[in-house]
Amino acid sequence: MWPHDLRLGPLAISPYGLALILAILAALSFLGYTAPRAGTSPRRAFDLAFWLVIAGLLGSRLAYVLLNPSLYAGRPLEALQYWQGGLMFQGGLLAGLLAAALACLVLRLNFLVMADALAPALSLGQAIGRVGCLLAGCCHGRPAPGSFPLALTFPRFSQAPPGIPLYPTQIMECLGLLLITAALMFLLGRSRPAGLVVSAYLALAGLLRFLVDPLRGDYRGPRALGLAPTSWAAMAACLAGLALGLFLLARQKRLARSKIRCSCL
Repeated sequence: MWPHDLRLGPLAISPYGLALILAILAALSFLGYTAPRAGTSPRRAFDLAFWLVIAGLLGSRLAYVLLNPSLYAGRPLEALQYWQGGLMFQGGLLAGLLAAALACLVLRLNFLVMADALAPALSLGQAIGRVGCLLAGCCHGRPAPGSFPLALTFPRFSQAPPGIPLYPTQIMECLGLLLITAALMFLLGRSRPAGLVVSAYLALAGLLRFLVDPLRGDYRGPRALGLAPTSWAAMAACLAGLALGLFLLARQKRLARSKIRCSCL
């Protein structure tokens, strides 16, 4: 792991903060490829993404602080230092979706088209962000059995428990998200109803997180029915994505049938 901050004059950037910056830049750059394939311009997608980044950072940090209030008791200013680690992605996703819906309403943009353009970029940025989690040692796995060959052992300066073989949850999510990004790009290039790409992202990313969460060893809030809040949020995202995708496909099928009837008349 990387214990040293990157110093640019008086400014010090942690490895996690650097990965977060690279994730945002990569996601914004990727919009140049995804936006035309989704049916919109890169400029419009970039303008919308700017507000999503702000809303996502605020939402993900707020969700993390609310789930871990004891970490900031008596030190409220540290709750603002999101670059040191401590973001709940589901909180950022929800805040980003709400901000996108509001911005599309104000700017009179098609929300589903814009969401399709943003989904692969979001997945790519999320994958890079998990590299930052690996460098910081946050979002670490629980202790792995000795027979598990891919376990990670973190040094003492990491946020993860040092010297204990742990499940590589950060790497698992990173690789899974890269595969999801590839799948979304394939779907983006096919004939499909608007919104199908973002529905696939919600379903696949939610399923991935739900499967990885039981291997996590960090605290993710009080459990309900044996599941952490992040697991419930992942399940909700997966089900919402499946429901939206099925609705869009069914609507497309109905429209195709109505066109056939009209042509027969």
